[in-house]
Amino acid sequence: MPVSRQLRLSDQRLIRQRVREFQGKKINIVLTDSRVIVGDLVSVTDEGVTLINMRLKRVDYSFSAIDEIYFDIVVNA
Repeated sequence: MPVSRQLRLSDQRLIRQRVREFQGKKINIVLTDSRVIVGDLVSVTDEGVTLINMRLKRVDYSFSAIDEIYFDIVVNA
């Protein structure tokens, strides 16, 4: 039976290192002002990330504005 687990990246160094692994996947971003953004990760640059949000708009976020990233992983138990 599949089980959902959540990967949480809350360190700026880890976010910059690992965010490319999730390109093309749906992620949750917690911004430094506590807003939560859900969208598909389109691209990653040295300055930040680009998402397509739920309204199908391309939105850019700099790494300095990102506090945490959450990613749901489905694994077989």
